[in-house]
Amino acid sequence: MAPDPENVLAAEDTTLPLPAGVAAQAARLLREHTNADVRVTGYEPIRPDGHAHVARLMLTGAPFTSAILKLAHRGENGEFDPTGTDLWSPAARLWNEWAGLAFLSSTTLSTPTPPSTVTPSTLTPPTPRLLGGDADLGFLLLEDLGPDRSLAHVLLGGSPEQARAALEGYVDVLARIHLATFDRTPDYDRLRGAFGPPSTMSTLAEQTKGQLFPALAALDESLTLDADLAAAIGWIDELLADPAWQAYSPQDCCPDNNQVDAEGAVRLFDLEFGNYRHALLDLAYVRTVMPTCWCVRRLPDGLADTLVERYRRHLAAAGQQATGRDPDGPDFVTALDASQAFWALWTLAWHLPAALEPDGAERPRFEEWNFDLGSRREIVGQRLTELGEAAVRQPRLAPLVGFAERVRTAVRQAWPGIEPLPIYPAFH
Repeated sequence: MAPDPENVLAAEDTTLPLPAGVAAQAARLLREHTNADVRVTGYEPIRPDGHAHVARLMLTGAPFTSAILKLAHRGENGEFDPTGTDLWSPAARLWNEWAGLAFLSSTTLSTPTPPSTVTPSTLTPPTPRLLGGDADLGFLLLEDLGPDRSLAHVLLGGSPEQARAALEGYVDVLARIHLATFDRTPDYDRLRGAFGPPSTMSTLAEQTKGQLFPALAALDESLTLDADLAAAIGWIDELLADPAWQAYSPQDCCPDNNQVDAEGAVRLFDLEFGNYRHALLDLAYVRTVMPTCWCVRRLPDGLADTLVERYRRHLAAAGQQATGRDPDGPDFVTALDASQAFWALWTLAWHLPAALEPDGAERPRFEEWNFDLGSRREIVGQRLTELGEAAVRQPRLAPLVGFAERVRTAVRQAWPGIEPLPIYPAFH
């Protein structure tokens, strides 16, 4: 007998039940996927309050004992609204993830050559398998990757060797996805377009003009957007729109949005903002360290360069003739510096307004992770350092060198005693 469509499975330790019909439809989809008599017999919440309600469904009759349910959040009326198009709407995030998983599962992910470059990270599937989904009820079913062990776990609680291996696996999986998806924008657009038009993000010029410079004026009224700064910021936007380097990106490459196995191989999940963008914006996460994430610390000196070189080797192994991209040429270096500057400016626009508040020096406690977040003022200092490092290497970014130093001077005067962010605990 099929499960009752109105059955609601509730975990003993949560007050968030599944909406009526979800468990029954999940079982139907899993039966179709496996051609077996699958039943949903239990429910374990994993991240009920994040960007979506994520839970583990316990199963009988399937070739696997569990699957992951990712359920879009409901509106105030308790219903899923499939028409939302705003970047943060539950529907847009669900469609992005669905299209991204379907796209990557249809893509042949190249294994680098020669064989000496093959590692567990180059052989492991890059994402969980998509097992099914329901557009009306607003959920996806994904392969269960097992106990939660992410790059964040390793960076905050692992050994130096484990952290290096996991960061290498992180770079490996990004390189594999990029190599497999260069020149395939139309294929992705067709898949994503089936769910409706995707939302778009503002440009760096819009982000800095609308958020960063108003906050800077509150810090020091002399910090204004002049023509040279505007030209440098516009150049970043223009360079990062280069069609030759557009690849599929998870967009939110945070340390907790993945699974790391014992050998350091990484599989990515949480593709809710996934889309095409310049590939090196992903690689720059090791240069402007984890810019969109809560898990922000510094990497040991030299490690980011080692990780960048590892990514380069993946592209070089695929061959310039095959990819049409030269990882050893000036375009790569220029675009990576532009990506580093992009993230530094973008996240300054996020963090500076909060850093100006009276509690801007506080390090909030993230109890779930037993971790003190960096203060907004510490993060501002880190981003200014990263901005200056990128700008000094690129003539077209020269106006940002003096800008970063002027802001740093204003910050030191306004907030004396702010220390640099510490290194990730794994490297202590």
